[in-house]
Formats: sequence, C-alpha cells, structure tokens
Amino acid sequence: MALPSIDAPTYEIEIPHTKETKKFRPFLVKEEKLLVLANESGEHRDMIRATQQIVTNCSFGEIDGEKLPLFALQKIFLDIRSQSISSVIDLVLSCGSCEAQNAHSIDLATLEIEETEGHSTMVKLSDTLFIEMQYPDPFQVSELLDTSDPETVYRIAGNCVSVIYDGDEKYNAFESSEDERRDWVEQLTLEQFANLRKFFETMPVLEHAIDFDCVKCGKANYINFNGYQDFFV
Repeated sequence: MALPSIDAPTYEIEIPHTKETKKFRPFLVKEEKLLVLANESGEHRDMIRATQQIVTNCSFGEIDGEKLPLFALQKIFLDIRSQSISSVIDLVLSCGSCEAQNAHSIDLATLEIEETEGHSTMVKLSDTLFIEMQYPDPFQVSELLDTSDPETVYRIAGNCVSVIYDGDEKYNAFESSEDERRDWVEQLTLEQFANLRKFFETMPVLEHAIDFDCVKCGKANYINFNGYQDFFV
C-alpha cells in the first residue's frame, strides 16, 4: 500500500532583481540534508551549490537557482530559511579587542539589499554603442574578488555581456563563443571599459552591520557582513 503524501505549506517571495512574485515551500528534510553535507565539507563552493539546489527545489522548479545573481540567491535563501526554521540566527562573535565570545542574534527580516543609486544593467559606451549586462553568478563573483589576473576579469566581463546595441543593430552576445566575447571586451577603450567596470562595482549586495559592546571588556565592536559569503548559513 502506498504511503500518504504530505502537503507542505506555500508562501510567496519576491525575486529581488526582477520584482516578480513566485510561490515557494519551506525546506524539507532532504534540503536540510543538502545543507548539512555542504557544511561538513567546509567548502564554500559546496554551500553555494546546495543553496542553488534548495532554491530550485523550494520554488517547485520555477526558479533556476544556478542562474540567480549572488544577492538574489542569498536573499531568497534567507527568506526560505525564515519560513522553514526561524527568522532569527544566533551568532557568537569575537571581540576585536579581547577576543571574548559574545552572543548576538540577527533578525533576517531586517536584512535588506543595498542598491547604489544610478546602477543600471544598461551600460553606455558611446552615443551609439550600448551593452546590456547580465549579473555574474556566485562563482564568477568569487573569481572576481579572489583574482588579480586581468585575463579572468576580461573573461567574466565578456560572459556577462548579454546584448550589444550598435546604432539600430542588436546583437545577442550569447550567440557568440566565450573567446569571441572576451576578445570583444578587449577591443574596448580604457574609458569604455571603465564604464563597464562600474556595473560590477555598483551591483546590489546583501549587507548587514552589527554593533555590540563586548560583555567582558566593554569595548565597542563593529562587524559588517558584506554579502559575498557571510549569508550562507
């Protein structure tokens, strides 16, 4: 005899970069298992992959977690966690002065995505040349932050160029190879590339600042969680 099915509750979450509203369900035991295994591995890449899979699963396949930019992936994941476990995360923070351990809680409902005024996915290179950018995925963000190799920067920049508008002509960059897109980026003037670089420098980010006075020495502490890897918890 077949076992009875279990219906999980559903709720709606706004997708940060598209402002669409999608239906989600909470974590199930199988998603909790993904997080435990990823955490045990100690590898940040494993945690990203687990988070991407959880977002895909909990959206009933409507959202592909692998295609989300970092800030959107983190925010959606934390919204799901709030519904599945708790909206409060308990932390133990070290004092920067005496290294004493301090208990602190974060209410996930207070976390917001920080957006730079004037940021746009449309980048102007000249009066007739514009490019529409796609946000880098979490692994690409990791590469950009961890490298000083210009070849890596040009490759990722090229991979994030989605559409090129040259006068009345429109070109889908993804119809070209990765090498062709990188070579195209390398043909930009320094001023044009600086405009493209501003897109990456002003991307939305999930941030949260914590101020606390040490329970042992009384010194004031300030910690900024910067949205790169601090919110995969």
